[in-house]
Amino acid sequence: MRTSRIIEMIYLLLNNRQQKAQDIADHFGVSTKTIYRDVETLAEAGVPISMQQGIGGGIVLSDNYAINKTKLTVSEEVVLMKALDEIKKLPNAQLDYALKLLKQYFNEAATLWINTDDIALDIQDKFHQVKVAIIEKRVIEFDYFTNLKFIKYRVEPYELRLKGDVWNLLVRHIKTDCFEEVYLARMKDIDIKTKCFTRRELPVEFGKRYGGTINEIRFQVTELTDEILNRFPIENFEFGEDEILLRVKVKETEKSLMIEKEFVELKYVKAL
Repeated sequence: MRTSRIIEMIYLLLNNRQQKAQDIADHFGVSTKTIYRDVETLAEAGVPISMQQGIGGGIVLSDNYAINKTKLTVSEEVVLMKALDEIKKLPNAQLDYALKLLKQYFNEAATLWINTDDIALDIQDKFHQVKVAIIEKRVIEFDYFTNLKFIKYRVEPYELRLKGDVWNLLVRHIKTDCFEEVYLARMKDIDIKTKCFTRRELPVEFGKRYGGTINEIRFQVTELTDEILNRFPIENFEFGEDEILLRVKVKETEKSLMIEKEFVELKYVKAL
C-alpha cells in the first residue's frame, strides 16, 4: 500500500506542485504524520520534495521535476503507466527497489542530457530552456533574427538537432501549422508558456532518416587504435584470423574517392 501511495503522491504533486499535508492525508485516508514520513522517504531517494512551514506552506515538489521522456518508447504514456502499475504491485519491503525504478522515469528537467563540452558556452542557457520545453511539451515564444530584423515566433518545439557544429531546433508554427528548422543561436528572449501541446507526426521531409541510395566502402584496418574504435560502430568491424575489415556507409551524393582518401590519410586503414 505504501509503495502505491508514494507513487500516486508524486502524480498529485506533478498536477499541483504545492499542497497542504492535510489535503494529501485526506486523499489517502491516512494521518499527516504518515505523509511526512513518505515525504522524508522520497527526499532520501533523491526526489526534490520538501516540507515548508507557515502560511502558504505545505508539501512542495520542485518545478524542475518532470517525466523523463528519454527513458520511454514512442508510446510514452502507455509504457509509463504500465511500468508504474508494476511498481505499485511490489510489497512494502521492496520500497527501496521501487523508488530506484521510479527514478528511471522521472528526473530533474534542469539537467542537461548532453555533456556541456558539446555545447558552446554562449548557447548553453538557450539549449537548457528549449530542452525543458521539449521534455514537458510546452509551447515557447521567442524573437528570431532573420533578414536583418527580429520576428516573433510562437511554436511547438520538437527536436534539437546538431548539424556539423551548429544546433538547430525543429518547430511547428502554431499559426501556420508548418514545420521548420531554426537556428538556436538566432533565438533570443525565449519564453516557455504554460500551454502544453500534443506531438504530431512529423512530415516526411523532417521525420525520416536518409532514404537515398547508400554505398558501402570497405577498408583493411592496419592498426586497431582507440581513435578508430571510438569513431565507428563496433558492428562495422569484421574480425578475422589474419585481418580486420571495416565497412563504412556513405550517401550516394558523397564522393566515394574523397571518402577513401580521407580515411586512408588516417594511416590505420587502407582501401580494398
